[in-house]
Amino acid sequence: MARLIGKLIGLIINIIMIPIVIVLVIPMGVLKARRAKKSRLLFTGEEQALLAKAQRAINMENNGLLSPDRDLLEVARCIEDARCDYQIIKNRERFDASFSEFVLPKIEECQVMDWDNVISYFELSRFLSSDSHHEVPSVQNLLRALQNYIAGYKNEHGFHPKTVMLDHNVHMMFAHAGIYRNGNHYFGETEIIPVANIEGGATWQAVDPAPASDRFDNFDDDIPF
Repeated sequence: MARLIGKLIGLIINIIMIPIVIVLVIPMGVLKARRAKKSRLLFTGEEQALLAKAQRAINMENNGLLSPDRDLLEVARCIEDARCDYQIIKNRERFDASFSEFVLPKIEECQVMDWDNVISYFELSRFLSSDSHHEVPSVQNLLRALQNYIAGYKNEHGFHPKTVMLDHNVHMMFAHAGIYRNGNHYFGETEIIPVANIEGGATWQAVDPAPASDRFDNFDDDIPF
């Protein structure tokens, strides 16, 4: 008899719990579905894949099991920060730019030594059109172009430039890549000077020496020798 009463009480409890569970589960399911829908609206499938790659690199660093490449980690953190900023902006105001359009300029500002590796890992080529101004040259391409510029200067003037002003961001890329290490003579006797802003927005520019006829123009002719 006691066993029968126990089973009956258990059945009654289960019957009472059914509507409670339904009441709790349905709102949670609706909320989860809304979040998923909102996420799909904010980020395309390709953008979600980009975010997943960034989060994977950050998790690797946080777990300490395997440290990712420095360039990949820096770009991954940039992408994650951009995601947070993008979601805040979208929730606060109307903002029509896609996440890829929002994050690419921020990625460009990262100090990266090997852009080819970064573009390959994050598959950034999916977000870059063939005529896009967001394509970032690698250090080796920039180095080769600057060497060609110095060689072209010699062909035109008959001597290498003594000094070349170099965009500060490119200078930092060269520094991180070890271009200026002792024993590396990529630029011969030409001195490289980093400059924040070069006239005309150029990446580099040679500083022309004063013409021989003007070399002593600044001296006072009245000074006795």
